[in-house]
Amino acid sequence: MNRYQPKKRKIPVKAIREMCIECMGGRGSGQNYSKLIRECGSPDCALHEYRFGTNPNKKPRTLTREHKQALHNGRKNKTSASTLSV
Repeated sequence: MNRYQPKKRKIPVKAIREMCIECMGGRGSGQNYSKLIRECGSPDCALHEYRFGTNPNKKPRTLTREHKQALHNGRKNKTSASTLSV
């Protein structure tokens, strides 16, 4: 029985990408499915904007110089701490 196995979960935009691949013929069709999805002729589809597996409405993250420096320093401290604990 499979009832105690955890269910696989997908990020919604990745599930939409899989749906588009199936809509265009699936992975086993022997065709370049990425090209087919790029040339999709269904702009009226509700999922058309999400067909590449990304959210087009997500704003890109912009970091200030101070934030970048803090991240860089944090990574440096992590690596030096991990070498000390060995």
